[in-house]
Amino acid sequence: MAFYHWKLFHYSLPFKEPLILLGREVREREGLILRLHNENERNSINKNFGEGEIAPLSGMHPESLLEAENQILDYLSGNFNPDTNSTTLFKSVNFGLDMALRSMFQTSIDSEINNSKQILNASDKSKMFDYKSSKSELSTQIIPVNGLAVGSGTALKKECEEIRKNGFKTAKLKVGQLNIFQDIERVRLARQVLGNEITLSLDANRAWDWDEALEFAEVMQDYDIEYCEEPLIDSNKLEQLHQQTGMPLALDETLWHAPIPNTDFPAANISLSGIKVLILKPGILGGWDKTKMWIEYAQKNGIHCILSSCFESGMGLNWIAFMAKNLLTEQFTAGLDTSKWFEQDLIEPRFSLQNGNYVFPESWPLSKDAFLKKIADGTCEIGDLEYV
Repeated sequence: MAFYHWKLFHYSLPFKEPLILLGREVREREGLILRLHNENERNSINKNFGEGEIAPLSGMHPESLLEAENQILDYLSGNFNPDTNSTTLFKSVNFGLDMALRSMFQTSIDSEINNSKQILNASDKSKMFDYKSSKSELSTQIIPVNGLAVGSGTALKKECEEIRKNGFKTAKLKVGQLNIFQDIERVRLARQVLGNEITLSLDANRAWDWDEALEFAEVMQDYDIEYCEEPLIDSNKLEQLHQQTGMPLALDETLWHAPIPNTDFPAANISLSGIKVLILKPGILGGWDKTKMWIEYAQKNGIHCILSSCFESGMGLNWIAFMAKNLLTEQFTAGLDTSKWFEQDLIEPRFSLQNGNYVFPESWPLSKDAFLKKIADGTCEIGDLEYV
């Protein structure tokens, strides 16, 4: 067990313009930042701390931001015990708490990694990081990013031109918000602007019934689509859709509520026939360990993995990029192109996207107090990470 002083903050980041996410207009991204200061007698409270982002998104997470806030406050106050409580931590809460604990020693001036043994299971070397000593390696590690396009008509043409201009090698187009004939035209336009040298994938967010998905998939045979994420409302028919049309598919939403796989017990009711990629959102799956389980499951079945975001702030995006670098043996295009929709970000230093690749900042990014509104603070005792 280790003792911490904690602070919980609220943030709100406006989008440059309203976005339609899962059929809902969103004008800003709200979330919580948990800051944990280690109170180990060997360390200064001011130099050794970690931060984590808790940011449930309506339509993706079952919990609201208020529910997540209440739960993490209960947890930090000692009023939430998963051993006796009938519920577990929300996935968004687990993601942020996990991030804060694991990033603890990234901010330390001395990088006192040995002290982390009191927090982490020392036998699990993957949980013990030193960002500073690995920064040179991170700088040379290429993490390619999907250029994301969501518009129609002139707006889509401009988005695709920017994707080409900025050196992206892959692009993802959101479909399913309009009728299938409009989406077919959008795919045609995107492919025309992107050319054949840029890989194009689609994300339908379970938008279509069987007849719509079948008609769309049959037309897509002419457009060299890398894969289509979750085209069907009924994911049980994905295998049949692939068999009839040959369209490569990817799973995303199907994984959100599926049993977490492990080496002894595979994920139940998940058909992998025709599945080329698993899209893994750590903010929905619940953090490092659960994401790692899905990666190991996918690798065992010969399926690629892509780590992706839920429109987190730069703090969450940097953590997901760090997870991708450490957990994936083969890098595929990550879903980290969402930061371009924010007017500003709450971390310093900021990461950058250069020539279609994620570039890690020179030092571990920290939140800026100017963007934060403190909710509460206190002290708490937290055991090994396996506890969360």
